[in-house]
Amino acid sequence: MSSMKNQFDEAWELISRSNRIFLTTHEGTDGDDLGSLLAMNFALATRNKVTAAAVKAGVPNNLVFLPGSEQVADTLPEGPFDLLITFGCNNLARTGFEQMQAWNIPIINFDHHPDNRNFGTVNVVDPSTSAVAELVYYFLIHFHIEITSQIATCLLTGIFTDTGGFKHANTTAAALEVSAHLLKKGARIDRIAYQTMGRKRPQTIKAWAKALANTRFDTHKKLVFSVLTEEDLKDIGASEEDLDGFVELINNIPQARFALLLRQDGEMVKGTLRSEPYKGVDVSKIARSFGGGGHKLASGFKIKGRLTQDGAVWRVK
Repeated sequence: MSSMKNQFDEAWELISRSNRIFLTTHEGTDGDDLGSLLAMNFALATRNKVTAAAVKAGVPNNLVFLPGSEQVADTLPEGPFDLLITFGCNNLARTGFEQMQAWNIPIINFDHHPDNRNFGTVNVVDPSTSAVAELVYYFLIHFHIEITSQIATCLLTGIFTDTGGFKHANTTAAALEVSAHLLKKGARIDRIAYQTMGRKRPQTIKAWAKALANTRFDTHKKLVFSVLTEEDLKDIGASEEDLDGFVELINNIPQARFALLLRQDGEMVKGTLRSEPYKGVDVSKIARSFGGGGHKLASGFKIKGRLTQDGAVWRVK
């Protein structure tokens, strides 16, 4: 990661000058960004930094096994802070904490999304890495910070989940080499796989069954899509995290060039898009047309409106 040396050094300079540091991710956090946050939190503790962490909507149930996750709040703690570190946010608004817009403190922005807006004082952004966790690994190694078993578990969770269990096209040789080192440092891939992908509660199975029943194929656009209303999830007793992995499932349909899952969330409609390299569709362009973003093969967006059905046709109004 010699190309990132300047950004690493600038970020470390900010950390060195700071005493009270706040860490956060995008709203509705995932294994990569939460794992990256927790790994950094452990690393900062070795440098005697006072830290606090929070993510909007809290820690998902499938990630509470991560070391240090109990220290992550779902609301902003009392400040003041003299440094903000974000993980996996292409812009500051993605944190979901509107109050942060008024904070006048330096920001270190860790991300690997190609549409990152470089909103930080220092932007540690590299789209070539498989996950934010891989980038954080290089950062810690650069400064000779010990990779403990706790840090290794958090970082391997990030790489494992963001590569879809090493199945996605972003599973590079470098990502596998980093993962091998994290295994040597004490991470348990069997436990990570079970907690993040293998364990399915009854509500998850019911949510997938309902989403499959609502799945349709658009022969003109070569699009496979599914829709879940707020009532669907409420009747099942399911939450957003119960849908993790579903859009990847329908993306496996051979005739489809890309997949879309739409779900109601209050007054907003959330869209999740997936494709594969050989299908020739850049879903990030679709997401950006709705104000979202992400990777070429994995993106998302959020728009204001309500899902309504007119016969076999779904609309957002």
